[in-house]
Amino acid sequence: MTGDPPGRPLRVGICASYDLGKAGGVNTHIRAQAAALRRLGHNVCIFGATSAPLAADEVSLGGCVSLVIGDTETGFGIDPRSWWTSKRLLRDRRFDVLHMHEPLMPLPSWFVLWQAHVPVVATFHTYRSQGHKWYPQYRWIFDRLMKRLAVRLAVSEAAKRTVAAHFPGEYEVVPNAIDVERFASQAARPSLMPDGRPYVLYVGRLEPRKGIDRLMRAMATVRRRVPCAQLVVVGDGPDRAALEAAAHDMDAGVLFAGRVSDDDLPRFYKAADLVCSPALGDESFGIVLLEAMAAGRPIVATNIAGYAELLAPAGCARLAAVDDPESLAREICLVLEDATVARTLGLRGALAAKRYDWDVVARRLEEIYYGITSVRLTASAPTAGRT
Repeated sequence: MTGDPPGRPLRVGICASYDLGKAGGVNTHIRAQAAALRRLGHNVCIFGATSAPLAADEVSLGGCVSLVIGDTETGFGIDPRSWWTSKRLLRDRRFDVLHMHEPLMPLPSWFVLWQAHVPVVATFHTYRSQGHKWYPQYRWIFDRLMKRLAVRLAVSEAAKRTVAAHFPGEYEVVPNAIDVERFASQAARPSLMPDGRPYVLYVGRLEPRKGIDRLMRAMATVRRRVPCAQLVVVGDGPDRAALEAAAHDMDAGVLFAGRVSDDDLPRFYKAADLVCSPALGDESFGIVLLEAMAAGRPIVATNIAGYAELLAPAGCARLAAVDDPESLAREICLVLEDATVARTLGLRGALAAKRYDWDVVARRLEEIYYGITSVRLTASAPTAGRT
C-alpha cells in the first residue's frame, strides 16, 4: 500500500460511540489505541458522548443515556446539540483522518460521520449470532452513513459476518490488541489472592450474557474434587447483588473483588491458576482472553464463535460446551489437576499473544491511515496546467 512518507505525524480523531464516562471493552480499546498512535508520533484526540467528566485530552460531544440492549447496559448520546459540538470540533481540530468505532450507534457518531470532510476508518466490534436487530430496521439511515466510510474494519471474523450480512462490501479484520508486556511482566500477588490455594479467575461485566451464574454452579462441582479451589470475580455490573446471593446459597467459594484498576489487573491474572470466560454468546473477540494469554495463564472458555476463533488456532484453551456447568467443571478440573496441561496451555497463549501487541496493531492502523490520506491528497490536488 502506498502512503505518506513514514514519520509524517497525522492528526487523528477517534470517535467513541459508547459512553466515554463508563468503563467498557470498546473504551479501553480506544484509549489504548490512542496511546499506541501517540507513541508513533501522531496527534490523537478522543471524543464522544459522556456521562462523567473526561480526561484533559478527551472531548465531550454531549450527555448520555443508558439502556439495556441484548442483556447489556449500553450508554450512548441522544443530545441533538451534539451536531454543533461535532461541527466545532471538526472545524477546530482539522483532522487528517477520523477513526470511528461502531459508527452506526446514535447520535453523535451519525453527526460526526455526516459532517466529516476527511477520510473515515470505521471499526465494527459487535457480533450477533442471530443477526443484528437494528441494522435492517434502520437501514434507510445506515445505508447513507456506510457510504461515507473509506475503510471498513472488524475486530474478528465473527464481527465481520455480523455487519457484512447487512452491508456487503470489503472489510479487513484488524484485531483487538493489548500491551502484552504489561500482562507478561512479573507482578506481586493481590492481597485478596494469597498463595496456597488454586484460583479460577473471571474478569468482566456482571450481566446475564456473560454466564457467571453457570460458572458458579460449575465451581460447586469443582470444589468436590478440588476442595480448596476458589473463584475470584473481577468486575461489576447489574447482576452483582443477585450473583452474590446465589454464591452464598450454593457454597461455590466465590470472592467478588469488584472493579479493579487497570494498574492492578495484571496482578490478578498472574495470581490465577486459570482464567475462565463462560459467556453464553454474542462475544466478538474476548479481550480478557487476550490478557490472560499474555499473562501466560491457561484458559477455559465456552465454545462460542468469537472465543473459538481466537483460542483454537493458538491451542491455549480448553473449550467447554455453551450453557453447560458440568462441561465447564470438567474442563476446569482437568486444568487444575494436570500441571502439564496447564503449563502447555499457558506457554502457547503467551507465544500467540505477541501478535496482538498494540505496537504491532498500531503500525497496521498507521499504514491504513497513510494510504487513505495519500489518496485523498492526490485526488484533491490541482490538475497540472490548470490556473
